[in-house]
Amino acid sequence: MALIMRPGTSMGSLGGRLVLATLSFCLVFTLLMIVVSTLSAWKTGVAAMTSELMQIEQVYQGTLSKSIWEMDRESLQTHLSSAAKVSAVGQVTLKITSTNRAPETLVSTNAGWSASSWAPTRRLALTYEPYPGASETVGELTLYGDERVLWARLRGEVSTIVATQIIQSLLLAGLIMLMFTRLVTVHVQRIASHLGQLAPSNLGHTLVLNRKKLHHDELTLLVTGVNELQDSLADYLAKQERSERELAKHRDRLAELVQDRTAELEALAAAQKVVLTLSNRIIHAPLAEIDHYNFECLRDIAMRLNASDAVWYVIDPGGNEYRAFLEWHASTTAAPKTGGFSVDGWSRLLATLAQNNLVTFPSQAALAAAVTPDESAPFAALGLEATAFAMLRGADEQFGFLVFGKRMEVPQWRSDELALLAMTSQMLLQSARHKAQLVDISEAHRALQTANTRLENLARTDPLTGLPNRRHFDEFKDNEFWRSKRSGQPLALLICDIDFFKGYNDTYGQAQGDQCLCAVAGALRSSLRRAGDMVARIGGEEFAVLLPATIKEPALTLAESYRKAVADLAIPHSASSVAAYVTISIGLAVLDLEGADDFDALFRQADQALYRAKAGGRNRVAYAVPMKDILDEQCTS
Repeated sequence: MALIMRPGTSMGSLGGRLVLATLSFCLVFTLLMIVVSTLSAWKTGVAAMTSELMQIEQVYQGTLSKSIWEMDRESLQTHLSSAAKVSAVGQVTLKITSTNRAPETLVSTNAGWSASSWAPTRRLALTYEPYPGASETVGELTLYGDERVLWARLRGEVSTIVATQIIQSLLLAGLIMLMFTRLVTVHVQRIASHLGQLAPSNLGHTLVLNRKKLHHDELTLLVTGVNELQDSLADYLAKQERSERELAKHRDRLAELVQDRTAELEALAAAQKVVLTLSNRIIHAPLAEIDHYNFECLRDIAMRLNASDAVWYVIDPGGNEYRAFLEWHASTTAAPKTGGFSVDGWSRLLATLAQNNLVTFPSQAALAAAVTPDESAPFAALGLEATAFAMLRGADEQFGFLVFGKRMEVPQWRSDELALLAMTSQMLLQSARHKAQLVDISEAHRALQTANTRLENLARTDPLTGLPNRRHFDEFKDNEFWRSKRSGQPLALLICDIDFFKGYNDTYGQAQGDQCLCAVAGALRSSLRRAGDMVARIGGEEFAVLLPATIKEPALTLAESYRKAVADLAIPHSASSVAAYVTISIGLAVLDLEGADDFDALFRQADQALYRAKAGGRNRVAYAVPMKDILDEQCTS
């Protein structure tokens, strides 16, 4: 097993990386040391310059004080120039104070000096003793340090520090490189060479380093790990070889299992397709044909299962007996009657189905061992060996159970057959629910139609007299009006009013008044001659009669018959001033096809005619005056 490097990559050195890391650390450390040492050297230089300025003060303090007192300017200038020539001094300032003259300042500056806040400054008050015990302040001496001297001294210190640190860093890096090469690099190269030569055939060759026995460190652990890894890899390869041989043995068996499973899945897919087709057929079937489609479903599933018989048992309404609801038998000979069986007689079979909705038995003997002989007898009579039972049950509903049987024993029911049985039970359960819902919907629809018919009749009928009410009359009269306008046929309207009906109610009471209204309504209804005529109650004691295709003369005749029919009732009416019995007044109008634009005009004419009948003495029929005559009378008056 050779070590392969990727194209474009170059071999690096761990020692070189270690030296580079060491130098980087030394560089950072050197920079930090330079900064710290520079700050320390600067402080030392400032302190040294301050000490030098103090020494100058001590040297020139007495001579300057005496020269000021004696006013020896030449001596003063000489002393100032001498002090200014000291390397640490940048400028000397002498301020002379006297009580007899204005203050005077003498300055001596070193060439190239400029004021700075970095260099130290010393101020000293100058005093003189003209005689013992007397002290007089004669001026102030100020010494300014030279910053250039500080920087010059600092550069020398920094150069020494930098050179020292660089030499130390290089020596340290070289030492580390030498130690790493001898202690690590040589052995790592040996390990890499060993790993590059590894192959499955030489995994037993152990790795050994030429080192002293006393060493026990990380390289020792690495060598041990490599040797253990070789051993583990050798064991893994041996196991893999054995596994490949075992896999080769089972490959053919796996192919057979895959083939069997594929065939099973194909059968299951075909079964799902069949169930889906049957389910769609049942769902879209009308209520009257659902049982027929359920039978076809039972037959098709039995044939697909290679079953000879299929029965759907349901419990009777009393809940005491199971009876065959649908059954199919493949044999052309008459099958024994499957009759009814009591719930108690099938207790063990039903208990088994209650625990598991789908139960199968490969033989008659297996069924007989699971249930009682009486429970297995009906299926033995059918000649069944292998049987399958599927319960049709929901959360709170029971639709019986299915039985599919084969005439020959089977080792076991296949998984695709069990799946088909489960799908069939769910499909027929949904079919039974669907049928129950359709029955409920049908009954509710019939009840709703009956209720709507009653409501419609109540909404269009006067509850007291049973005649059409004002709403029904308005619908009918609009239709007849426009029919007359389209066909050109006449239309007559009668408005009838019971004479002095308020007095009748006051005299005989409300209940007797209601009986009077019903009697008058009955008389008007009985007097109608044609099916198209209509009488309706449009107010308290007011009735309207609509006579399609009727002209004036026949309408007057009919109106008179209506008046007479009411009078013939001979209902006593002591409060009437026109007769001793109940009478009616009638206003008659016939539609003017050319002048009327709506039915209201005809109604107003009939109402005006009723008014004329009452004004003329009541208990009579009055014909409406034509609209043009009314207008002429109004214009004349």
